[in-house]
Amino acid sequence: MLRKMYVWNEEDIQFSINEQTTRQIIKMRGKIEDSAPTGFALLGYSGCGKSTSLKQLFDNIPQVIMHHPDPATNIIQITYLVVSCMPNSNFATLYRQIGEAIDNALGYPEPVYELMITKKCRSLAEKQLKVCELIEKFSIGTIVLDEIQLINFNSNKENSYEGLLGIVNKTKIALSVVGTDEAYKKLFGMLRNARRAGEYINASAYTSDKEYFNFLLSMLLTWQWLDKPITKEQAQKLSDTLYECTGGIINMLIWLYKWIMIEYLDNRSKGKIVIINEKFIKSVSKKHFGQLKGAIDMVNQAKVEEMEDEQILMLAESDKNKYQMPETNVENLAYESKMINIVIGKVHQIYTDVTSDDITRYVRQILAEDEYHRMKPTEVAKEVVAIITGSPTLKKRRPSSKAPASKNICDYISNT
Repeated sequence: MLRKMYVWNEEDIQFSINEQTTRQIIKMRGKIEDSAPTGFALLGYSGCGKSTSLKQLFDNIPQVIMHHPDPATNIIQITYLVVSCMPNSNFATLYRQIGEAIDNALGYPEPVYELMITKKCRSLAEKQLKVCELIEKFSIGTIVLDEIQLINFNSNKENSYEGLLGIVNKTKIALSVVGTDEAYKKLFGMLRNARRAGEYINASAYTSDKEYFNFLLSMLLTWQWLDKPITKEQAQKLSDTLYECTGGIINMLIWLYKWIMIEYLDNRSKGKIVIINEKFIKSVSKKHFGQLKGAIDMVNQAKVEEMEDEQILMLAESDKNKYQMPETNVENLAYESKMINIVIGKVHQIYTDVTSDDITRYVRQILAEDEYHRMKPTEVAKEVVAIITGSPTLKKRRPSSKAPASKNICDYISNT
């Protein structure tokens, strides 16, 4: 067991629960020498269904359990707390929200533990200790921090993710986090954080599965307000356009589909005949989600690059099995492909008339001399531009990694 129950019956220790005074304190404390449990890190695109999945998970778990080991003893156990992080909030706000979440779990109409943290605890360290006390008091199993990327992490250890790990170490609670991809670097930038953040769950993984996207679309097609319903065959033709406009994100798909139906009914009420085709879908997307186009394009580009990397690795693996190619060549191909894609994008911002094939050839020529992959994409792009303009840059001479030729020690002595 990670926690052990401690009971105090001293006369001078009193606290109030539901306006009733008791002389018994029961706490579940973890052993300091035990390793802390790990939660999970559910990260993915905004609107991919993280919070909805979380709700469905906890709908199957009772949040509060009342234990009665004997008729005179009541032990309140809170299995989980979900805290929605506020934009640019600090840890003082986070600790207040934990107190608020405890009040909500217990069904208190007025703030009790929220005020206990905010009013009675002045410093951040005191608030942290009070949160630890409440975790032990109610044997809280896990705290889930939703929208974790909104928290303002800084260099102060008390106001950083490491501050939360201090709570985990003391109470042996499982800390779980939910958020967008922006939180990945904050959580997994250091090993000690990544280890405690638990298993990384990619909530956006389904958006790359085109077959699953078509399944979602077929489910949406059961609700139609058209004179002539869209058939499965027509849906297959429209699928690529819908996928392009939504990035495969379920929230975006539902909203776009809703506006397609609304725009159709609006045009129909005005006597206009509308055909649900690729052009109409793109016009609706531009009208209602134009501000999101840049973000969706980035999502689609990331998927294209990921698919290209996977294809290259698969081909390279196939070639390796066929020709017994060394494993290092597989990594080189993936590195080269990513570098080519990045450099093509940078060069095309300046020289749109240069073909991608030419840029690819120049990049490979440059990378052939960069044996240890030391060059950055911007440096490679500058070299490519220099080749295009006919003014090659002067390369800095790197020190040779080879050892100097051996000499007789007497030669060195005679020369000094």
